[in-house]
Amino acid sequence: MENVSYIALSRQKTLRSMMNNLSQNMANMNTTGYKEQRMMFTDWIAKNKDAPFRGEREISLVQDISQYRNTTVGTIEHTDRPLDVALSRPDMFFAIETPTGVQYTRSGNFSLDPGGQLITNDGYPVLSDAGQPLFFNEADGQIEIKGDGTISTDIGQIGKLQVVTVENVQEMTVTGNTLYQAPEDENNQDLVELVENPGIVQGALEKSNVNPISAMTQMIDVLRTYQSVSRSLESENERMRNMINKLGDVRA
Repeated sequence: MENVSYIALSRQKTLRSMMNNLSQNMANMNTTGYKEQRMMFTDWIAKNKDAPFRGEREISLVQDISQYRNTTVGTIEHTDRPLDVALSRPDMFFAIETPTGVQYTRSGNFSLDPGGQLITNDGYPVLSDAGQPLFFNEADGQIEIKGDGTISTDIGQIGKLQVVTVENVQEMTVTGNTLYQAPEDENNQDLVELVENPGIVQGALEKSNVNPISAMTQMIDVLRTYQSVSRSLESENERMRNMINKLGDVRA
C-alpha cells in the first residue's frame, strides 16, 4: 500500500474517533453534572519495509491514545427544588451506593423514594459522611441543606452529605454518563478524601459543561475533513488504476 493511503486511512480512523467523542458530548449536553470528554493524540512512526526508497520507509501517522475529562464547573441553574443540590467547586463528588459498590457523581437531582430515602435520579441511595443512607419522614417538614452539606429539618439535624475529592480526577473510571469509580489502593479501598466544606448550593443543579455551539462547529469541521480525506483516497486509487492500465498497455 502507498504511503499516501496509509496516512489517509490513519487520518480517517482518528476522525471517526473524534466524531464518536463529539456525538457522545452532544447527546449529553442536557445531562445534569455531565463532564465533556476530550481526546488526546500523538504522532506514531510506522515502518514500511515495502517502500522503494529508504527515505520512505518511515511514515508519521496520527493516533488517538486516550480521552480526558474537562472538569470545569458547568452553569449552576437554580430550580428552587429543596432536594436539588449543586457542587460549585470542581473535582468534588457526591458518594452514592450502587449495586457494584460506592460510586461518585456530580449530578445532584435527588429525590425521596416511597420509604423516605434520599436517592439519585437513577434510584441509588445517597450516602452521608458516615457512609449511611439518609432517611426523612413527614414530620421532618422543611429540608435545609447548607454549603458544607449539613442537612437539617424542622426537628433538627439529619446528617451530612458525603462529598469527596480525588488527587487526580482523570484516574477515575467512567461507569455511566455521570457516574465514576474512584482509583483504589492495594487494599481495594477508594483513594478519596472527605471534603469538609464543598460549597453546596441548595435548590440548584450543575448543568453539563458541554458548549453546544463549539461541539456542533467541531462536528461540521470533522465531517468536512473526513469527506476531504475520502476524496483524496479516491483520487489516489484512480491514479493507481490509471498507472496499472498504462503499464499493462505498454507491456502488451
